[in-house]
Amino acid sequence: MARPKSNELTAAEQKIMQVLWQRGALTVRDIAAALSQEQQVAYTTVQTLCRILLDKGHVSCEKQGKAFLYQATTVQQEARSQALLALVKKFFGGSPDLLAQHLITDTALSTELAAQLQQKIDQAGATPLPANTDPTSGSNTSGNE
Repeated sequence: MARPKSNELTAAEQKIMQVLWQRGALTVRDIAAALSQEQQVAYTTVQTLCRILLDKGHVSCEKQGKAFLYQATTVQQEARSQALLALVKKFFGGSPDLLAQHLITDTALSTELAAQLQQKIDQAGATPLPANTDPTSGSNTSGNE
């Protein structure tokens, strides 16, 4: 049975997106040249990955002469949020609380960082949640999503 298509970025796709976020619209040749500065990559591989990113809706494509110009349509912060949600779902049962507990217990925190985190927690606690949100799960309880 074939696995379902995923909208998540693979590691290779993420590298291409990183180049597009940093440099703006580029041709496949320009993307391949940028990626090859770290590790040699084939033009055809980049071309295939750009088509996949286009199919997934992460980039747009415009013909410019004989080449195609690829532009990121997914904002970097949005991609980070999607990746983090997938990670939380996959490894922490969808619970951001478990992720936070894991990070706090498995990471050596300086006193300064602990104080900064506490300040952010206090600020977040001062922000009222929407009426139809369950504060323990962080999910909408109205069933409208």
